Amino acid sequence: MSRSINKSIGSFAAGILVFFVLISFGISFSCVHIIGSRYCERAASAALDFSALTINADKARTSFKTRIKSDDYESVQNKLSAYQRSNSDIISRISLVSFSNTSGIYIYDSGGEPLGSHLDYTSYTSSVKAELINGRNSMKHVSRGRLTVYRPLRTVDDNLCGIVIVQLQEPFEKQYFMFIAAVFGALLLLGALFVLILILHLKKKISSPLRQISSYISSIKKSEEKQEQADASVILDDTREDEIGQLTASLKELLCSLDTGEKDLLQAVYDANHDGMTQLFNKRYYHSMVDTFRKYDSLFFIYFDVNNLKLINDTLGHESGDFVIKRAAAYIRELLEDGDYGFRMGGDEFLIVMTKGPLRRLDRVMDKLNEDSPYILSRKSDSIKCSLSYGCSYANGVFSYDALLAKAEENMYIKKAEIKKLLQMPDR
Repeated sequence: MSRSINKSIGSFAAGILVFFVLISFGISFSCVHIIGSRYCERAASAALDFSALTINADKARTSFKTRIKSDDYESVQNKLSAYQRSNSDIISRISLVSFSNTSGIYIYDSGGEPLGSHLDYTSYTSSVKAELINGRNSMKHVSRGRLTVYRPLRTVDDNLCGIVIVQLQEPFEKQYFMFIAAVFGALLLLGALFVLILILHLKKKISSPLRQISSYISSIKKSEEKQEQADASVILDDTREDEIGQLTASLKELLCSLDTGEKDLLQAVYDANHDGMTQLFNKRYYHSMVDTFRKYDSLFFIYFDVNNLKLINDTLGHESGDFVIKRAAAYIRELLEDGDYGFRMGGDEFLIVMTKGPLRRLDRVMDKLNEDSPYILSRKSDSIKCSLSYGCSYANGVFSYDALLAKAEENMYIKKAEIKKLLQMPDR
């Protein structure tokens, strides 16, 4: 159970973490892309404005026609190159190109192309070529993720000098992709560490207590099968102020109630089957066992009777009579072994039913009864003597249960008469 809880919560937390990191990465990447695009456009626009202010279109047109690099030309070239270098993190190149139907001719270029060198633009579409040649509108073009902007530069008399081209570096999200990925990778590792700590915490605070409770409940079942008492020390301390503490307290209360109920039930069953004074089985339990006794192949009955019990009760009081009864029960219990049943059948009558044991054991029992007879039950100081009479019967194989029991009772009365005559007891 605990492993399932840890796995479920851990998997759920890990899934939420991965989902959160991926969503955060996607949102961050998108934000960087949007912000970077706007920044690039503003940077490109600023570079175009700078180029328009720096380049004199009429002088640039003259340099293009004559291919002569004047001091003024070199000054403009240096300014463009310096501007590009100072913004190299975002601007890759600044150029002024004059386009014709066949090719473009560099006038200025921060990338190092000399005056008059050719720019191949055969890969451009026809519509783009037409716009470059016409030189009336500004344009933007994205190739392989890089933004390139175009703005016409015209002379004072509105003749086209050329197209100022500002080529930007790769977008920020591509430049810093590895950095962003590394940051979120680190966050993912930290999240994994957090999940691990969470699982360990759950194992300590929830899984282990639940496992202990489960083990205790299992131990109760095993203890019931072995008729042993389960060790309650494995249950957590119910002083915890959380749900586990409440569960433990409730479980303890439930187990206590069950234990009390079971003890009460066992005690009730015991009381229903035993005589309260002697703790031997009572007559009600004897009648419930008769059908079982009838199924045995051999039985040995010993029927007991207390002589003069009524006389001692009437003369010396019931306390003396109870003493005699308890002493008779104690003597009878000494004769019992495994497989024997001792019953108090009435006020002064007792019965032993032996269901198993070799004949030599029965002989030992008979020898002990004969040696102890007459067994005096009353105190030496009592003026009335009470003794224990007994009668035995044994059968093996096919026999009548009722006849065998009657024979034991008959033999008891014969022994009773002998003892009374021997002790000169009154016939009461």
